[in-house]
Amino acid sequence: MKITATQYAKSLYEVTREKSQSEIGVVTENFVKVLAKNRQAKLAVKIIKKFEELYNKENGIAEVEAISSRKLEADQIGQIEKFIKEKYSAREVLINNKIDENIKGGIILKIGDEIMDASVERQLRELKKSLVKL
Repeated sequence: MKITATQYAKSLYEVTREKSQSEIGVVTENFVKVLAKNRQAKLAVKIIKKFEELYNKENGIAEVEAISSRKLEADQIGQIEKFIKEKYSAREVLINNKIDENIKGGIILKIGDEIMDASVERQLRELKKSLVKL
């Protein structure tokens, strides 16, 4: 039976939770050896992603990808942080602002598997659909 990236991540997270930095280094080194031995080193990127998700969930951290047509201003980032903290009961919000001029305006927020699309591009598509139906 193959071990999944999620199973590896959960195991690594549980083992490293209460460890010191030096102990984490040893555990991580051994973990990499186990991956290599099991010929599953290709899962490393997925394992890291799952590990981060577990860590963030446990520590009340919401990781947000904010896609906008231009760089967000400080006050906009503050509004997003406030919204996310309230909606997800997060203690901390990490925002990664990606620029995509194709959305024309507005914003798309991605939090985990959830997407909130308030882009002008989406609104124009919706308007076009409703006009075509007329």
